[in-house]
Amino acid sequence: MTNDGRPFLNMLDTMLGDRGKDTIHLCIRDLIEHGLDLARFAAGEITPQRLDITQYLAAWSRYAGLTEVESSAWLIEYCVALLASRSRRTPAAIRHSTKSNLRYIYRSAVPFLCHGANNPFRAHCSPDCPVYAEMQARLRAKASEGLQLSLVARPPAPSIEPVLRVKAVYLEQFQTGLRVALDEVRKGTKMRRIVELLNERGLKTRTGREWKYAILRNELQTMNNSHVPPQDGCGIPSTSSG
Repeated sequence: MTNDGRPFLNMLDTMLGDRGKDTIHLCIRDLIEHGLDLARFAAGEITPQRLDITQYLAAWSRYAGLTEVESSAWLIEYCVALLASRSRRTPAAIRHSTKSNLRYIYRSAVPFLCHGANNPFRAHCSPDCPVYAEMQARLRAKASEGLQLSLVARPPAPSIEPVLRVKAVYLEQFQTGLRVALDEVRKGTKMRRIVELLNERGLKTRTGREWKYAILRNELQTMNNSHVPPQDGCGIPSTSSG
């Protein structure tokens, strides 16, 4: 069992007040108090990483009605205290990464979605949870959407279909990554820091690779050369390392 996270639960109880009873769900309470309990996983089984838990709790915190500042007040130090064992990064780097992920969750309005008893964290779950029915309905709707998409324009060769699905995922992540990059460029963020942000958020290039400085520079330059309208584009930074 990992370190005691009860101080963070107490902090959330204070922040949420009367809302806490129906808002701090069983899986959330379990994760906050215990972190990731490796005893619940089989030997050799792939376990969630720090980034997975951080983004899950950040999305829940937003769903619970906490502001980004309020979420930062508990989640940043929680990640240092209970998730440091899931990372090789220093406490300072974990704090910086958590701030970046919180900014991404809030500014991109990432929805909170749990998987009930099948959640990847092996966190406690119960059908009595106030949002259990809502989350199950969301999962069914999401599965139905995926099924409908897979039935549209099915390629004649079955062996090609998985490749197309993977490319579609890469394309979606690539487009999201470019939007994030352009937003950061407008803020004056250094190119190498933008690369770090994209990789911290798990976003991939159009071929599914991690972002590199040269790749981002070339993609932004290509976009600039294609005469993207001003409202969608921006000035591209110089090719210096910045």
